[in-house]
Amino acid sequence: MAQASEKMVAPVRFDDGTWEALAATTNANLCFQCGTCTAACPLADNTSMRVRRLIREAQFGETDPFVWKCMTCAECNASCPRGVDIVGIVRTLRGRQWRTRDVPKGLPTLLWGMYSDGNTFRLPPKQRASWMQDVKVPGKGSTLLFVGCAASYDPRAQRIARSVATLLNRAGVEYQVLGTEEVCCGEAARSVGHDALFRDLQARNTETFQKRGVERVIAISPHSFDALKAGQSANGGPEVVHYTQAIAELLDAGKLGKAAEKGTVTYHDPCYLGRHNGVYEAPRRLLELSGLKVVEMGNTRAQALCCGGGGGRMWMETDPPERTGARRVKEAAGTGAELLATACPYCISVFESERGSEAIPVTDVAELIVGRTKA
Repeated sequence: MAQASEKMVAPVRFDDGTWEALAATTNANLCFQCGTCTAACPLADNTSMRVRRLIREAQFGETDPFVWKCMTCAECNASCPRGVDIVGIVRTLRGRQWRTRDVPKGLPTLLWGMYSDGNTFRLPPKQRASWMQDVKVPGKGSTLLFVGCAASYDPRAQRIARSVATLLNRAGVEYQVLGTEEVCCGEAARSVGHDALFRDLQARNTETFQKRGVERVIAISPHSFDALKAGQSANGGPEVVHYTQAIAELLDAGKLGKAAEKGTVTYHDPCYLGRHNGVYEAPRRLLELSGLKVVEMGNTRAQALCCGGGGGRMWMETDPPERTGARRVKEAAGTGAELLATACPYCISVFESERGSEAIPVTDVAELIVGRTKA
């Protein structure tokens, strides 16, 4: 019999139901708590984010508040020796928080805008085609240029859309855009754990794709590329490629002439193009074929440092220690390259806002190529 003076310790209650539900939708049960994920996480150095702890707490039915700090950059996925889909675990845990209405301020408004207006900017659908200044779209064929919310509404990202369309026009590609019929790809909803809205938006686009006879989709944003691959190609829909892949094909086929200009550029791999989908060479080939010498950063390809805009972080408050974009711009400037190029509207937005005293100009691959190729 225990002595009265002994301290009674409250039992730890293992929530089998929560863990079993997580294990049923992810491969979380493969995790053996080695901690490699924590070592790889770009937030671990400057914050208290610990991926291993996040998963361990989930085994007990708890959701670590740091689940909302995750940028879903997938460095943890790439480094895990057991192949655990940690990004999938984060999305699932976030989905659980929606059911208890315990989500960061601003996210419900974001999702309502996506549902009602079809975009992440809460702007009228009739403005979705405003990016098409001085660009003529053929409006025919089975190839679709999926512009996405950022390149449709954000003035800076609209320049990327116009550059991609100009390149397709120069190469004589027959393609169409959806204009006001396009709705958000749903990636933001998927990233913050709201699968129901993601599926709803994908279904709306699927209906439009079928009506338009779309067989191939060229996505401008890596986030749209990833979301459409998950919601379309994986379910028997049209082929989905990123614009860098499509333009690289055209250059390889001799459908775009190359300028003789020279220069140096360092390339940042967007997480949703590189680690999530393995597209590393197409953007570099475009840069090299246009006469530029690519100077690599220390962290490149699968080890590239995230800009900090993924995982819904574009719509949440980010404290200074969590801003990986500033670290990435500093790394780019350290290469001595004349330009920092990337292929993602989110990366462009983050880098331009986080440049600080670094003088290196930031540009999208399409913007560079359009000035260095000809019909």
